[in-house]
Amino acid sequence: MVTAIGSAPVAFAAVGEKDHPDWPCVQRKVVTLTSTQIWDGPPTDDIKDWSNDAELAKLVPGLISRRVPLDEAKASIKALVEKLPQASRDETMKRLFAGVLSRINDERTSVISGVERFQRRQKTRADELERQSSEIVKLKELAKDDTSRKKLDEAEEKYKWDTRVFQERQQNIPLACEIPTLIEQRAFELGREIRTYMSK
Repeated sequence: MVTAIGSAPVAFAAVGEKDHPDWPCVQRKVVTLTSTQIWDGPPTDDIKDWSNDAELAKLVPGLISRRVPLDEAKASIKALVEKLPQASRDETMKRLFAGVLSRINDERTSVISGVERFQRRQKTRADELERQSSEIVKLKELAKDDTSRKKLDEAEEKYKWDTRVFQERQQNIPLACEIPTLIEQRAFELGREIRTYMSK
């Protein structure tokens, strides 16, 4: 969709995938990450009761938080490992990764939904700008006196403002599209760190 008045064009082109028309990102939409995508350890996707371990339930939120430096997260994993008996280490590490992946997926799903909601709003704004553009063309044809010219001026000012808002928000989409990838990268780094403490 392209709307233009004079030299002020507004272009809206959705990158959306065929099966995900509201997905505006060049990155492929992957809603759920699986353990086999993230690490070479045993599958953990069926482990749902990891949070029954109070220590894991307390540890996981800090591990996945992007506000926590990765070095600190790795140190927390090491501190946990040092308290574990050798015999239970592999199982606990597997369950820890299950928790990390579960919460990572929750966060990514929330972000992806937010990006798609934003894209739908942008589509609505683009439609509104198209409508405003058509209305301004009509007003120009009718601008024969001061009253009609004032109405035209007001419509053009509103269009310019709405265009600016639209374009500024459109520029934010690539940044938002990077967030799921950053979350995925953290999952990979955490998985690799957890894996180093496992014997099999």
